[in-house]
Amino acid sequence: MEKIKILFIFRTPMEDIGLINDGKVKEPAEFLWGMKDLDRSKYDVRFINAPRFGKRTGIRRLTWIFEVAFAKYVRIGLPIDIYLKYKKDIKWADEIVCTYDQVSVGILFWRLFGFLRKKKIHAVVMSLSERIVYFKNIYPLRWFVSALLRRADHILTLSDAASDALAKEYKIDRKKIHTWIFGVDVDFWKQEDEDIKYDIMSIGNDMNRDFATLTNAMRGDEQTILVTKKHVEHEHGDSIVIVSGISNAEVNNLYNQSRMVVVPSIALKTESSGLSCLLQALACGRPVIVSDAPSLRELFEDEVHCLFYNPGSVDDLRKKIDLLKNDVDLAKKISAQGRELVLERYTCKVMSDKLHYISKHS
Repeated sequence: MEKIKILFIFRTPMEDIGLINDGKVKEPAEFLWGMKDLDRSKYDVRFINAPRFGKRTGIRRLTWIFEVAFAKYVRIGLPIDIYLKYKKDIKWADEIVCTYDQVSVGILFWRLFGFLRKKKIHAVVMSLSERIVYFKNIYPLRWFVSALLRRADHILTLSDAASDALAKEYKIDRKKIHTWIFGVDVDFWKQEDEDIKYDIMSIGNDMNRDFATLTNAMRGDEQTILVTKKHVEHEHGDSIVIVSGISNAEVNNLYNQSRMVVVPSIALKTESSGLSCLLQALACGRPVIVSDAPSLRELFEDEVHCLFYNPGSVDDLRKKIDLLKNDVDLAKKISAQGRELVLERYTCKVMSDKLHYISKHS
C-alpha cells in the first residue's frame, strides 16, 4: 500500500525540530503535534518551519504588509509567504497539517483563490474562536476569516467548546471540526525525587497569562519562581525569582522542585490557555491550580485532577493555595490522579493516533 505523504508546517523559533523528530536530542516532542509518533509504515513524513520572526527578504518583503494589517485586527498573522517560499515541499504532499492558527489561515488563503485543491488540509485552530471579539463587528473581515476557515478539509481544535464556537461564529459545518486533544511527551516530563525549593512555581508567556492575580494572592514568605519573558510587577522582593531562556530540562527540574504549580490566566470562553504547562506539571506529579475555563473543564475534574479557581479572583486563588498547603492528602491525591490521567489520555502518542483516525475516517 502506498504511503500517505504528509507535510507538517510549523511557525516556531525551535531550531531542532528534525533532531527531536529523529530522537537525536533529548527534548520534549509535544510541539511537533503528533508528527514524531506517526506510523512510518503508513506515512512518508516531512516538515517545514517558517519562523514568525524570519527576515523580511525576498517575497516576504511584499507579503508582510498584508500580515501586519491582518494581525492588527485579528491578533494573529497572515503569513501568505509560506506557500510561495515552500511551494516545492507543499506540492509534494498529499496532506498538510498546519500547526498554528496563523499557518492555517496563511495556507487556506491560497486555497480560497483556487490553489491546493487536491491537497487534504488539516488546519489547527486554537485562538480564532476567542479572538473574534476583536473584529466581530468588522463584517468584511469576519466574512474573510470565515471564508478561509471553510476551505479546510478538517479543522482541529483543543476542546469541544472551541469547536462549537467556531462552527457558530464562522458558520462552518460542525462535522468538519474535530476536537484534537493536546498531549505532552511523557518520556521527557517525568516525576523525579527532588528536594523542594519553591512553594509555588508558575510558567508561561502567552497574552492570556495573568501573573498579577498570582502575585497579589501570594504571601511574602512563599518562595516562588516564575518562568516567563513577560514583565511582572510585584512587591515581594527576593521571595519571587523570575527566570527566562532556560532549557526544558531545567523546567522539568523546577516542576519537581516545587510544592505546587499555579497556571493563572484571564477569563476565557474557548481558548485552552496554559494547557501545555498544566499537562507538563501533572506529568511531573505536581498538584496544579489553574484558572477555571470551559475548555479545561472538559479535560479535568476539580479536586480530582487539579484545583480550579475563579479567573482574576485574588481571594479564590489564595483560598486554593492554602487548601493545598494545609491538606497534604488532597495535594497527594490530585497530583497522583492528575499524573495518571495524563499518562493515559494526554500524550503525544494519543495525539498522533487521533490525527491518523481523522485522516482515514473523515
